[in-house]
Amino acid sequence: MHYVIGDIHGCLEGLVRLLRGTGLIGEEREWTGGKTQLWCLGDYTDRGPDGVGVIELLMRLEREAEAAGGAVNALLGNHDVILQQAYYFPERKSGFAQGGRHLTFHEMWLRAGGQEHDRARLAPRHIAWLARRPALAQVDGVLLMHSDSDSYLHYGSSVEEINARIKKVLHSDDYRAWDRLEERLAARLAFWGGLEKALDFLGRMGAERLLHGHTPIYSLLGCSPEEVTEPLEYAEGLCVNLEHAIWKGGPGFIYRLEGA
Repeated sequence: MHYVIGDIHGCLEGLVRLLRGTGLIGEEREWTGGKTQLWCLGDYTDRGPDGVGVIELLMRLEREAEAAGGAVNALLGNHDVILQQAYYFPERKSGFAQGGRHLTFHEMWLRAGGQEHDRARLAPRHIAWLARRPALAQVDGVLLMHSDSDSYLHYGSSVEEINARIKKVLHSDDYRAWDRLEERLAARLAFWGGLEKALDFLGRMGAERLLHGHTPIYSLLGCSPEEVTEPLEYAEGLCVNLEHAIWKGGPGFIYRLEGA
């Protein structure tokens, strides 16, 4: 059995509530999901109150789930790249200009909702965990990714190639390559306008359907975050958006991947 959750953005208590509600963790926040696999679609920090707490919980559950024959799999989001940029290259200038000057990576992170108390608690083990996150995964023909973007193709033409090349960036000191990676992962709405791009991207990736986060469902439907209680399917069901905006006051949800 596979479950998938969208952007968490530092909302530790909301994540705990959703995992308990699905029976994946118990009262002590211990893994109770057995052989179930949980997939997280990136963006673990920023905006919410306890990003480091989210990382710590997922790191522990990853170990506990593996011991039980299950798995906690966490993908890379654009905010996870921004956080690492701010950690490694805080004073380097980004490609983003505001008010006539280019913002530093630290300023970019703050602009994206970075929380200084998270930065103060961030330890090398948290950064090392983030650097190991794959960008893409595939489960029984379903492609899992953070961004609703085809910019992943800048890094290759298969899941394996894209993951390997992005991993190289995450282990390099080329801050310009980091900047390009964040900019590409921040792109959105590639598949919203029609079927053609979704079909082309899925064909290149050898998948039949894709699940993503990144772009809040409420912003696409013109409703309040509190009204978002289920995924948004579009492109004739080929794409499923799971960005519930729990960080914006939405109740959040966990998606069960049928047939996987």
